[in-house]
Amino acid sequence: MPSYGSLPTTYLPADDSITTTVSRIYYPVNKIDIYENYMSNPDELENIKRHLYSSPCIDSITIYSYASPEGSYEFNKWLAAERGKTAKIFILNNIPAHRNFPDSLIRIMPTAENWVGLREEIVNLYTLPDKDKVLAIIDDNNITDAERKVQLKRLDYGRSWQYIIKHIMPRLRYATWISVWVPVEKMMSSDIAPLSTDALELPLQVVSPQLPQTEYYSKTILALKSNLLYDALTWLNYSIEVPFAGDRFSALFYHQLPWWRWGQSNNEYCIRFLGLGVESRYWFLPKPRPATPNRIVRDCLVGHYVGVYGESGMWDFEHKRDICYQGEYWSAGLSYGFAMPITKHLNLEFSISGGYASIPYRGYTPSPDYSILWRDYDRMGRWHYWGITKLQVTLVVPIVVNFKKGGSR
Repeated sequence: MPSYGSLPTTYLPADDSITTTVSRIYYPVNKIDIYENYMSNPDELENIKRHLYSSPCIDSITIYSYASPEGSYEFNKWLAAERGKTAKIFILNNIPAHRNFPDSLIRIMPTAENWVGLREEIVNLYTLPDKDKVLAIIDDNNITDAERKVQLKRLDYGRSWQYIIKHIMPRLRYATWISVWVPVEKMMSSDIAPLSTDALELPLQVVSPQLPQTEYYSKTILALKSNLLYDALTWLNYSIEVPFAGDRFSALFYHQLPWWRWGQSNNEYCIRFLGLGVESRYWFLPKPRPATPNRIVRDCLVGHYVGVYGESGMWDFEHKRDICYQGEYWSAGLSYGFAMPITKHLNLEFSISGGYASIPYRGYTPSPDYSILWRDYDRMGRWHYWGITKLQVTLVVPIVVNFKKGGSR
């Protein structure tokens, strides 16, 4: 039997004649709607419906709603409150009409971050060797919850936090405790209409919560990107970034390919640039989280980073006879940037890079009708450049995949 933690004793009925049933509704990460087939919800929801129908009378209902402790506090506070509301709507929609049960008797008690539940699940389920360190961080009363998250993320190079995200957090997003208190002896004295004889013969069963049969976690496997500054100049480009090593590192592969010619003989003007590059990035913690409920929590590729890049390619620029050069190049240097979520499905990234570029060049002269280009051997050489090599404002599309606990998708 899994450990489900303790209900706040302040709200538990003291009367021994009162029967209490407890059910739990699980929610996927960042969701507030009830998914009937998620984890153990099929049994839990059926248990709630049975109890609402078969109990001789219902005195009051209290809903305890929670969010797991990752993400920003304000977002978690909103999640917990909204999950409580959807659970209340579910109950009201399944209370038999003859009970005349007012919604004012259903209380919602939201808790933004379920640290108590996290500790209990760590004690019961955590299997990594640094269990004592995790519990020490959770039990440290001299730090804030925000600092607690940072320390957990940094423990064992992020491996501990990833284990908690994958194996523990789904059990904390159960979002709601639902307590139904049923004083049986009040049935005859109350104004609540009794059920039919057949209904009264139904046993007052409490379906024990079962271990979740299917648990999922979301993971960003890569991100597709395009530099908006280049796009504005029709400088076609794209890049792919892949996180690894506990999401503290990522590898970026990018390609730039404007290849335009136009004008007389299709040679009067030319903007050609073919570049290929790779960059290795290190992401700092803590990662920023969205400030509003409309923004989804990102698991990686957000926050500040530093990187090392290298790239090479070829180029050809021509403007009539004023500028007529072509050549190759290679460049290497350092990058710094910051990325943040701007919508549920998009990030925005700002970055600057600097380093060294070696640029061999060759001049040429077009014929009068631009049909032939003659190489100019007096205009050949190599430029050496130190300074800023890239400025980017990049639109990012994270590709997120849901994985089944245990590794299968």
